[in-house]
Amino acid sequence: MASPPLPRRQLLLLILCGFFVGFFVAAELIGAKLFHFSLFGLGPSALGLNGDLFVATTGILAFPLTFILTDIINEYYGRRTVRALTFIAIVVNMALIPVVQAAMAVPAHDFGGAPVDQGMQDAFQRALGQSWAIVVASMCAFAIGQLIDVSVFSWLRRVTGGSKLWLRAQGSTLVSQLIDTFVVIFLAFVIIPALVNSGAKDDLFAMSAGQATTVSLTNYIYKFAIAVAITPLLYLAHWLVDLWLGRDEAQRAIAEAHG
Repeated sequence: MASPPLPRRQLLLLILCGFFVGFFVAAELIGAKLFHFSLFGLGPSALGLNGDLFVATTGILAFPLTFILTDIINEYYGRRTVRALTFIAIVVNMALIPVVQAAMAVPAHDFGGAPVDQGMQDAFQRALGQSWAIVVASMCAFAIGQLIDVSVFSWLRRVTGGSKLWLRAQGSTLVSQLIDTFVVIFLAFVIIPALVNSGAKDDLFAMSAGQATTVSLTNYIYKFAIAVAITPLLYLAHWLVDLWLGRDEAQRAIAEAHG
C-alpha cells in the first residue's frame, strides 16, 4: 500500500529548508575569495570612505538569497521554525568542515606521472581553505543576525497588522545584516587575532579597528543595495507560495505561524 503524499505545506517547508541550507553552505564554501566592484560607478570614496572600489567576499553573492528564504519561512511558518533552521544550517556546515578539510588533504592525482598534481592541490587549498577564525566568526554572526532578523520581522508584522511585506522584510534584513556584518569582520580580523596572536601560536591576519570599520561599512553597503534590489523577488516568492498552497491554505498557515 503506497503511503499518502506529503501535505503541500509540509513539502513546501522541506523545499525552502533545502534551499536555505544550500545557499548558506555555498556562501561559506566560496567565502575565501574576495572581489572588488563599484555601485553604478560610485566607490567608497564617494561616500566618504577610503578606497576607489568596494571589496567584499564572494560569499555575499549567495548569502542574500537566504534573506528572502528567512522572510518567507518566517511569514508562513513562524520564527521558531526559522530559529530551528538556523541552528540546523550551522550544524550542517560544521559537519561539512572535516569533509572539506579531507578533500584538501588527500593528494591530487597527476595523470602525467608525477606523485601529486601540485597545481590542483594548491587550487583546492586556495579555493576552499579558510582561516578557522573566519569560520568561527561567520557562524557566530549568522546565528546572531538570524535571531535579530526574526525578532524584528515579527515585531514589524505586529506593528503593521500584517501589511507592508516590503517594510518588515527590508527592515528586518537591514537591521540584522548591519549587526551581522560588523560582528563577523570584528570577530574574524580584530578580536580573535588579538587574542590568539598574543599567544604566538598562530599568525592570523589582523586589522585595526579603523580598517575593520571601513570593510564592514563597504560590505554592509553592498548588502543594503542587494536587499533593496531583491524586493521584487520577495513579492514573487510570496505570490508563488500563495499559488502553490492556495490562498485559503496560505492564510491559515500565516495565522497559525503568528497566532
